[in-house]
This record gives sequence, structure tokens and C-alpha cells, in this order.
Amino acid sequence: MSLTILHCADVHLETTFPETRGGAARRKSLGDAFVRIVDEAQRRNADVLTIGGDLYESERASPQTFRFISEQLGRFGKPVYVAPGNHDPFGPGSLLNRSDLPPNVRVFNEAAWKAYPLAAGVTLWGFGHTPSEPGRPFAATRFDRGGLQLALVHGSDEARCPPNKRVTAPFTTAEVVASGASLLLTGHYHGGYVVSQSGRPVFAYPGSPEPIRFGEGSGHGALAITIDESSIDVRSVPTARTRLVDLSCDLTGVAHEHAAFERIMPVLAGCGIDDYVRLRLTGVVADGTRLDRALIEDHFATSLGSLEISDETRSHDYESIAREPTVRGHVVRDLLALSRQDGTDQARIAEDALRYAVAAFDGAEVAP
Repeated sequence: MSLTILHCADVHLETTFPETRGGAARRKSLGDAFVRIVDEAQRRNADVLTIGGDLYESERASPQTFRFISEQLGRFGKPVYVAPGNHDPFGPGSLLNRSDLPPNVRVFNEAAWKAYPLAAGVTLWGFGHTPSEPGRPFAATRFDRGGLQLALVHGSDEARCPPNKRVTAPFTTAEVVASGASLLLTGHYHGGYVVSQSGRPVFAYPGSPEPIRFGEGSGHGALAITIDESSIDVRSVPTARTRLVDLSCDLTGVAHEHAAFERIMPVLAGCGIDDYVRLRLTGVVADGTRLDRALIEDHFATSLGSLEISDETRSHDYESIAREPTVRGHVVRDLLALSRQDGTDQARIAEDALRYAVAAFDGAEVAP
């Protein structure tokens, strides 16, 4: 007995990126990635396609979204199992709650485990999100059908929750093991990884097929699962064509605009049209040096997916000013302290305030 499953999650069709130039192209890339996943399932002659939630954004879904999803799942032809997530919960208006879905699609439509036999000795258990928060899916759960027990749910590995990520349907490694699940196929975290214990995989995230937000880490794709007798093999299948790239450029010593462009050029040299870049400009530049963010973005963005500039340069040595026994020194000292509170909104405001305050003491103007 041999069974091949292709697993994906977090496609997030219809996500918009209004804060980014090139946002429409990024939205299209999500649909393109889903097409590649179905292509990959067909290329591998997979027996089953599983989707671990957040296939689409329910708030922005439209009739054409349904037609696209139906077309892709229908052309796979073989069984498709979908466990809705927190962005596409099963409910009255859900695209997954329609009688005209392709007949090969099965949807886990409630926050309770339901079983489907995949092959002799292999059972798939699925758990779906509804508009209500689902709680802990593995609490007091025991899969007891015998053979290999696969679980499918959109949920949060509590031990590895990324910063600022919402926890939903939480679980622990111990809970999954205690349930008797041979392998959990899940979704929700956009950077894929596999957690193993005693040499065997316990649960696996494929990651989103394309990156959705900056800082998600690597591992964007699908998972190919091969089941042979009593063994389970999990392999990552990269699918991403786009990259979200954070870069920084130190402009210390730059005294004019031309020098700034010359300094920035090699930093961006490794990026191309499928890269969406955030570039931090840092360092101490000569007083009065013009750094026109809009001009820099327009100049370099033609060869990129998009470019967003963050100007954190300064024209003064704040540490030296902070040691002055003056009102200026006192103000700069207080703002410096606030700016060093990593990751807070107050720190970001203080960084901007430093530039404005020092310019005000100098009688100069700073462009916002």
C-alpha cells in the first residue's frame, strides 16, 4: 500500500496589499501559486490533496473567487479535503458551503473531528473552523480506528507562535502525540516547518505558498507526504516566486544626494522584479543632505516589485548632544532613552521626534 498526499494551507486568496506598491501583482501571485500547487499534485500523481485552512479571505471573496477555486479543485479530480480556518470559516455565506462545489471536494464543516477513510489502514480526521472560536481541538481527543490516523486542522503550535500572531485552535506536541494521531497536517503559520519526535514527524506546517507579511521566515510551499505500509515521509515542496526582503543601507559620511544613490545601488543589486523590498537608511549624514524618499523609490522600484524606504538617518551625533548640559541635551537624552525601547510605537515616535527636535534647536526644517 502506497499513498501520496499533497498538503497546502494559507493560500489567502483575495488578500490585498494596499500599503505596498505592486499590491495587485502580489494579490495575483497568490492565485498563481495555488495553480502551481494543483499542477504539482497532478505531476506527482497524488492520491489526495489536503488544505489546512485560510484558502481565501472570506471578507473579500466574490463569485469569481468561487469559480476559480472550483476550477482548480475540480481539475485535480481526485479527493480534496478542506479544513476551514479562521480567515475562511465554514458558515452560511462560506464559499465552501455550496452545493455546486466539485463532487471530489469534502469540507470539514464543524468544530468537531470527523473521519474519512483514505485507503486500507489509513484514516483522515478533520476539524473545521466555524465563525465561533473553536477552542483546543486535541483536548481529550483520541483517534482509535486502528492503522494510520492522520489529522487535519488549522491551528496554533503553542510552543512556536510567531510574534504578533493570533492564537487559534491551539495545541501542543504532547496533545497531538496523546491523541494517537500518526501525523497532523496543519496550517496557520506562514513559515513552514516539521516537528518530529523519536525520529518520526508529529505535525507539519507547509507555510503559505507565497509570503504574505514581512518577517514570516522561510518555508513557503506545500508538503508531499508519502505513506508506505507503516512509514510516513514528509518532504517540503517550495512554491514561492516572490520574496519580501528587509534590507538596510548605512549612509554614514554621505554629504550629497548623488553619493546616497551610489551607496544604495549595490545594496539592491541582488533584488529583482519579484522582490518586494523594505529598505532602511541609517547612519549619520552631513548636515543638510537631501534624502528624497519618493525620488529614491521611483528610481530603483522600476526593477523591483516594489520599494519602501524608511529614512532613519540623522545629521547629528545624538550621543554627544545628550551629554551637553543644555536644554537641547536634556531633550535629546530623554528622547534617546525612549527610542531604545525596542519594538514599541513610542520608540518609533521618539526616533522621528529626535530629528525634529534637533532641527528645531538649529532653526532648520525637516521634511516629513
